[in-house]
Amino acid sequence: MSDLQAKQLDNAHAFLSRLNDYDFDGVAELLAPDFTHEYCPSTLPAPEGKFKRNKEETVEVFKHSWLVVFEKVMFLPPIDTIQGQDAVVFHLKSDGTPKSGGKKYSNEYMLTFRFRGEKIVYMREFVDSKYAMDYFGADGPGS
Repeated sequence: MSDLQAKQLDNAHAFLSRLNDYDFDGVAELLAPDFTHEYCPSTLPAPEGKFKRNKEETVEVFKHSWLVVFEKVMFLPPIDTIQGQDAVVFHLKSDGTPKSGGKKYSNEYMLTFRFRGEKIVYMREFVDSKYAMDYFGADGPGS
């Protein structure tokens, strides 16, 4: 593994850690100015109605989810990690408690990070669609 690949893997892990610490400015520091986030699959209602977001929109959606929808939520350590040229893929789960009470939130994800140098330029968030629909209903997260 090259030094750059090691830094990219570190930054993918840092993305999760900073979200879990509610360090949204720290998350933004890891993202390239032209960062794009894509929410998948397209059969689900997209959070706040958008499947693709820029850097600022992405940070705001995470802030909303982490601070408004959930009492506490976090990504758990990856179950599996795959790394390639300028890419890191995590298979992981979440652990959360909604502000509304109710059942624990434990979704499953595939997160694909694409890099330019050390910065994350793209992230695809693929969620367990059946779990998300059963949990949030037809209107999706934040409804």
